[in-house]
Amino acid sequence: MSSVPRGDAQTLFHEALGREPAGREAFIDQACAGDVQLRAQVLMLLDAHRTGFESGSSLETGSVLLSPDLVASAERRVGPYIIREEIGRGGMGVVYLADDTRLSRRLALKTLPSDLSRDSVRRERLRIEARAAAMLTHPGIATVYALEEWNGGLYLAVEYVPGQTLRKLLETSRPALGEVIEIAVQIAQALAVAHGQGVVHRDLKPENIMKTPVGLVKVLDFGVARVESMGSPHPTQAGTIVGTPGYMSPEQVDGRPVDFRSDQFSFGVLLYEMVTGSNPFDGDSVTTTITRILTMDPPLLSKMGVVSPPALDRLVSRCLAKDPAQRYHSTQLLATDLEQLRNKAAAVQSVPTRPRTAASSLAPPVTKARWWWQFHHVVATLLFTGMIYPAWRFRALLDPRLGLAVLLAIVASAAATTSLRLNLIFTAKHYPNVFTAHRIRSTPWMRAGDIVFLVALMCAAFDLGGRRPELAAVLVGLCVVTAISAFIIEPTTTRAAFPVRPGTARGPGKPRAKSGKLARPLSGEP
Repeated sequence: MSSVPRGDAQTLFHEALGREPAGREAFIDQACAGDVQLRAQVLMLLDAHRTGFESGSSLETGSVLLSPDLVASAERRVGPYIIREEIGRGGMGVVYLADDTRLSRRLALKTLPSDLSRDSVRRERLRIEARAAAMLTHPGIATVYALEEWNGGLYLAVEYVPGQTLRKLLETSRPALGEVIEIAVQIAQALAVAHGQGVVHRDLKPENIMKTPVGLVKVLDFGVARVESMGSPHPTQAGTIVGTPGYMSPEQVDGRPVDFRSDQFSFGVLLYEMVTGSNPFDGDSVTTTITRILTMDPPLLSKMGVVSPPALDRLVSRCLAKDPAQRYHSTQLLATDLEQLRNKAAAVQSVPTRPRTAASSLAPPVTKARWWWQFHHVVATLLFTGMIYPAWRFRALLDPRLGLAVLLAIVASAAATTSLRLNLIFTAKHYPNVFTAHRIRSTPWMRAGDIVFLVALMCAAFDLGGRRPELAAVLVGLCVVTAISAFIIEPTTTRAAFPVRPGTARGPGKPRAKSGKLARPLSGEP
């Protein structure tokens, strides 16, 4: 490889094109020999080649404003940073994975979307995020490297944190109580440091918590943080709601001044969700969610069908107190209580993790009630499918047109209802996080199929009444059994297996509240 001229990205680019795609990156690594800038230049040329860009054409990736002096070389570059790929996007900005050519390190580069890059309020929020995070030095808080401006764009260079967000972790794994407490300890310790410096996060939620592959938890995104010592005008006007529905404190919802105790409330919601699998205030709409935050006291963790020590119940209840004065007087005290819980966690059994479902329908672990619910659906399935053959046989005893209609109606209703019931059993076992919504959507269709089945049997019974009264009586009896099973027994077993808390039932097709940021009036602010 020594024959390849160092620093000549074009030469390496053309030589890489002549190799098999699978071996190109290994060739580039060897040819560049640790030269991060040269390697990034070659990779950018290859990316441009693959996407059809021509050298010298205008390049813009996502919403990043690129340096015009480097466009001709087909590099996606902002000052000393070479953009690799987009790794995140939200209302507060776009985040890119980038290489810092000055210090030869990987970092995350955050900027505003191009259509908002000249919004003075959002630019000031990005500056506040930089100042807030720059004040903090802690392993649990992503480090800010620089805040820089090029060609009218504002860029925040921060530590790149590999891993997955807490939201992704909750959706894909079943954390034990010990793991939940360990995550909570690390978050609380980071918050204690931030609060000690007068920084209030104001948007604590699973999407803003990252867990690295080695188990380190980091708090991200201080984009709407409040810095008590900052003398510059704050970009949030009085009476404005800033935060995410479902995780805001009552004082945040009301647009009142907030302090570190607001983050404690959000932390309590987050901890409740980690233990039970569900946000305790999640509602059908933003308005419903906010109403619950202001008025509803969620059940204790120990009442939610999970293993929870009394100390954790008390800690979460204290964090979720409506009155800030009833919460912890110091976040360090909260962290200390969690550390004591962690020391005792080895003696506590793993949490029988519950699916991340709506708070309106938290399904308990498999119980006798759940077993009866499954048994009922299996019996109903056998009954409906078992009627197909008799319907085929007694159709000949009916009026020819009625016989065919009865047969088709029974076959169609049996196929629909059995498919839905078996799918519900499968979903409850393997995809509990979507079970509630799936059950709500399926129930009207099952009821319709039951009614079609009943009408078909009754029509056959009336037609046979004069000629075959014994068979008509059997069909009427079967109708009564089916009606009781579908409209009395099945709803009862469902309520027993999947209890719904009063005032939290969700109607068909209504989605959970989104996690968009808010500004009064209650409308989503990205």
